[in-house]
Parts: sequence; C-alpha cells; structure tokens
Amino acid sequence: MKKRKEIRMRVTAGTLKNRKIKSREGRETRPTLERIKEAIFSIIEDKVVDAKFLDLYSGTGNIAIEALSRGAKRAVMIEQDKEALRIIIDNIDTLGLTNVSRAYKNDVSRAIEILGRKNEKFDIIFLDPPYKENISISTIEKVSENNILAEGGIIISEHSIYEKMPEKIGNFVKYDERNYNKKIVTFYCYE
Repeated sequence: MKKRKEIRMRVTAGTLKNRKIKSREGRETRPTLERIKEAIFSIIEDKVVDAKFLDLYSGTGNIAIEALSRGAKRAVMIEQDKEALRIIIDNIDTLGLTNVSRAYKNDVSRAIEILGRKNEKFDIIFLDPPYKENISISTIEKVSENNILAEGGIIISEHSIYEKMPEKIGNFVKYDERNYNKKIVTFYCYE
C-alpha cells in the first residue's frame, strides 16, 4: 500500500501568515482543512486576542498555532501519539513559539484532570478527536467536571456527521453548529 506523503499546511492569518506547518506521513493524523480552519477563526475572531487556548487531540498543533498567530497569548497542546507530539514540538520550535506554548504527551482525559487540579482555565478549548471513537461528548463532559473553561469561554468540537452533539453537555449549551460536508463544527459555552 502506498504511504501518503507528508502534508504541508500553512498559517492562514496573523503574525505567522503563510508560514508552513508540518504534518506527519500516513493517515494517523487528520489535520483540520484550511477552509474549515478559516471558517472557525472567522466565527471566533473577537475571542482569540489575549486568549488562553487549549488544543485537545492536537495532531500537528495546526489550530493552536493559528490561534497564537492571531493573537492568543498562550496555547497548550495535548497529544497522546509520540510521533505526532514530535511534529508539534518541531512546529513550535520552527515557528518560534516556545515562549507562548507547551505541548504534552498525555491521554486527553488524564490531561484534563491534571489541568483541573492545577486550576488552569482556558478561554477557548478546541477538540478534534479521532472520528471513529465518538468521544467528543465524553471529552466535553470531562472539561465540565474539571472546570477548566474560563467564564465567558467557548468550546469548539470538530467531529464527524455521525456523532450527534446534544443541546447540553454538563454545564455547557450548544450555541452554534456548522456543517462542512462530512465534518461538523459545534460550539458550546456556559449555560
């Protein structure tokens, strides 16, 4: 079977506009498409500047890097896969973001618990878990249980069309949902 080549992505706006973001070879990582990334940031643009950004199931760091380029003050990226984490760290180093971002190798559920124990709060939490696992709802429940979303903050979940997101999860309510063919992006905030 032919292996997929390394995908090259770019930052679409901000201080790092048009800078390249590396991805890994193969099909293990599924980066957010550029048009969807631009649409998400168009929707949340007024919330990004000076935000603390949490990128769960980070993959390449693509979304967190975009947020930093657009003015977020800090980003934390969580990724369980060792090779994907290596790519994230390489991207952070190459783009000069080591002073405003951190990437951790950890199970997302465990990482959320650790962040909760440290009383960390994030203004924007983005999650794009593996589609076949249907774990967006349980991940958002974990965020709610561990109280890591700042007051006035938002959660953005990119998921497959087969994972139906409820109107309410934990302390959060759905306030927007966009369909991008086979992907859906759902937005939650405090009730």
